[in-house]
Amino acid sequence: MTMPGDPAKNSPAKSPDFHEPKVTARAAKATAGALAVVALAFVLWYAQTAILLTFAGILLAIVLYGASRALAELTGLPRMLMLGVVALAILGGLVLAGWTAGPTLGTQVALLAQSIATGATMLTSQLASFVDRTAFLEKIDLVQVLGNFMSQWGIATGATSVAMSVFGLFSAGLIVLFFGVYLAADPHTYVNLVSRLAPEDKRQTLIDLLHETGDLLRRWLIGQSITMSVTGGFTYLGLLILGVPIAFVLALFAGLACFLPYLGPIIGAIPIILVAGGESFNMALWALGLYCCVQFLESYLLTPLIQARAVSMPPAMVILNQLVFGAVFGLLGLALATPLAAAATVPLRHVFNKGEDGNNDGA
Repeated sequence: MTMPGDPAKNSPAKSPDFHEPKVTARAAKATAGALAVVALAFVLWYAQTAILLTFAGILLAIVLYGASRALAELTGLPRMLMLGVVALAILGGLVLAGWTAGPTLGTQVALLAQSIATGATMLTSQLASFVDRTAFLEKIDLVQVLGNFMSQWGIATGATSVAMSVFGLFSAGLIVLFFGVYLAADPHTYVNLVSRLAPEDKRQTLIDLLHETGDLLRRWLIGQSITMSVTGGFTYLGLLILGVPIAFVLALFAGLACFLPYLGPIIGAIPIILVAGGESFNMALWALGLYCCVQFLESYLLTPLIQARAVSMPPAMVILNQLVFGAVFGLLGLALATPLAAAATVPLRHVFNKGEDGNNDGA
């Protein structure tokens, strides 16, 4: 019989034995989770180029799949046959463009660096006399400033760097091309493989999110392609009328720069103004006015009509995303920053809408 004062009556002495395994298990899980996050961060950092090229291949696959599906519905022929037709048409168009416009484009690209350097030097001296701050502006080497600016974004400035960049661009293009074609040939297989990473009860939700993301990126790419084509075309016509040298490559660069919303027009205007400034200060002003008119057309007519229906993102967030990706991942990250942000809006919207629904249900 146990006495009231007997310590055997109060037997929580062995309770720590029951809690210590739980605490140890939680600590082990937390440590393993932290190590997994660190390892994943290292893998993502060292494989950043491969990840960005994979995403570029996904964008190409979206274009190829959408085009082949539309042609298959229009003609009634198998989609795989239409995919081959689309791929051969794109490849043939590139070969034809390189054969017909290649010599002219190569000559203009070779003259571009020289024209930019000449224009930068002339604009510096003309601005010094125009603003009457000679002592201040003479200390600024605009060519060096531009070189430092381009190198910060991973843009090659020397002849060797240009050659390496061209070789790297060709290799990356082949990787993106083959990855895009294989993914467009059988996208459902890859979607099902990705869905298996989720629990069984969440797989259909993940599949729906992937399809929604693909549709959003397809609409964004179509709208952006129209914007780039119109911007490049109007810029080319305007530069021809003004008599600006190497108008074709300048308009091509301006159209490609429009792939970057908000920052792209600024980047595309720099070589146009510098090349025009190599002719005269007045021509630089006319070129600036022309480009402002084209961008006014793009910003207040094309974008509201086309891109607003595709995806709507706050401008400040888009610019911040471009600056961060450009600083961390270089030119490739800068180019893919906006579609990456657009793709991220789908799961984020799903999560926040689900949270709002949960709050409403609980209210």
